[in-house]
Amino acid sequence: MTSIDLVGSPLASVGIQARNFTASVCSRKPGIAPDFYKPDSLVSDIERLCDPLEAPEAEHYLNIAVKYFFAYVHDGAHDERVSYGEIAGLYEQFSRHQSLNEPGDDIELMNRLRQWSSVLRVLADASRAAHVMRAVVGQKGLSGGANCPYVGVDIGAGTGIMLLAEQIQARRNGFMDIQTFGFQTDPVSGERTHDLIHSLGAGSVMLADPTREGAYGVLRGRSISYAANEMVAGIQQSLTEENFFRKYKAFFAAVGSNADNASFFPEGLIAHCGIEGASVILAKENGFQAPEEYMNSDFIPQGLILEGRVLPMHRLGRDFYHFLT
Repeated sequence: MTSIDLVGSPLASVGIQARNFTASVCSRKPGIAPDFYKPDSLVSDIERLCDPLEAPEAEHYLNIAVKYFFAYVHDGAHDERVSYGEIAGLYEQFSRHQSLNEPGDDIELMNRLRQWSSVLRVLADASRAAHVMRAVVGQKGLSGGANCPYVGVDIGAGTGIMLLAEQIQARRNGFMDIQTFGFQTDPVSGERTHDLIHSLGAGSVMLADPTREGAYGVLRGRSISYAANEMVAGIQQSLTEENFFRKYKAFFAAVGSNADNASFFPEGLIAHCGIEGASVILAKENGFQAPEEYMNSDFIPQGLILEGRVLPMHRLGRDFYHFLT
């Protein structure tokens, strides 16, 4: 039990609000854990999902998503059983972390939420986080084989959730030698992301500018199995040369033909520039680059290409909504 009141639930309401911080979701009425939630530790949930004999259900991804959010804020919580009340309470606090504290708030905790706000917004949208994890874990047709090294990359590793998904993907596919690398420029959230990912045995986060080719030196000579960009899943802004196109340009320049057989999340991206009146499809085949004449334009992402099909951005996470309300 926890003292949270929402039109739906803290997990659902904060997810919507993570894209638009305008009001608090909190009041004071008791809330009961929804059916999907199991109080097992994050580590236990991950181990269960890594088992190729375990058929993954939507509830598995949602449990990992909300517990990862909690573990990101609370050091050491990844290995502990967590009640739904604790999870819901943190979501409620995050819903108002940009406002003044309430009497009785843990000031250190609230400041931590503010400090990591930009990356936590991705995790706070639990349905989206679960959806993108499922898309990565369920990827078919990985190159190489279980006897080859698995090299996973996230060129926009804000929270590290994609690196975790890559680890689960690799383990479910029988890979033994698994190497996953994320790239981050923010030293504050980057350090926290690395600590959590390292605690989970899910790789490393490099404090390096992913728009620079030299950032990817650790990948040289390695055949890339999978490349993701977490920024796309939780984007709060338009795609620009600085925050998107340069990252992919630098990545492909650094790894060259070693990415020829790599799979990507997303497989493709449909984006539109209103000023130019132009739409583009960004994918591996064009290096996720807009035509040169549009390189200084801002593009709004409209849809993702996942499993060979187009998913409008507003439907990302929709498969999980019914669990949260």
